[in-house]
Amino acid sequence: MGDNRVLAVIFDLGKVIVQFDHHRISAGLARYSPYSEPEIFHRLFSSGIVQEFDRGGVSPEAFYNALHRELRLTANIAQVMHIWNTIFSPTPGIVPLIEELAQTHVLVCLSNTNVWHFTYCREHFPVLRNFHAFVLSYEQGICKPDLRIYNRAVAAASTQPHQCIYIDDIPEFVAAGEQIGLHGIRFVSTSQLVRALQERGVIAPRAAALSS
Repeated sequence: MGDNRVLAVIFDLGKVIVQFDHHRISAGLARYSPYSEPEIFHRLFSSGIVQEFDRGGVSPEAFYNALHRELRLTANIAQVMHIWNTIFSPTPGIVPLIEELAQTHVLVCLSNTNVWHFTYCREHFPVLRNFHAFVLSYEQGICKPDLRIYNRAVAAASTQPHQCIYIDDIPEFVAAGEQIGLHGIRFVSTSQLVRALQERGVIAPRAAALSS
């Protein structure tokens, strides 16, 4: 039969632990480019270069050079990195919930992200110190919804898939995790997540106060 208890909680990073707005990047870069903010946004996120950066397929220097060419930037790499990184804020109410879960469960962060974004978040959001492991697309060379990256997150938790809750804001990514046996929860808000975790017996009803 095995142990069916939930032993680990696997969190997505962006739009779950921290919030962000990619338009802040294109707005910031517009100060250093002849293109408008909407054109910059389109060029950034339709060219494939951001996705390749998230997969770790290009170095930060090569990524900057690609942006410099594509957007005809006058900004140097330090200016671009600052604009790229300063788009995050903590999700309301999530910190005390994570701190509560860390006392009783193994926490793993599974994220499609790049070295600039993750380094910044780790330095600026101490809540990440509660995590036991990080499975990051730029280090793994693959991104969600590739099933291999979910299996690596389970391995990092030293559990079996059915012993893990997986939390993500993107339905496609939740569904992919469920394909390997994870118990998926689509994140909408901290209060909704608290209720879902209570219903599954992962946290006690007293943790509802954490959502306020």
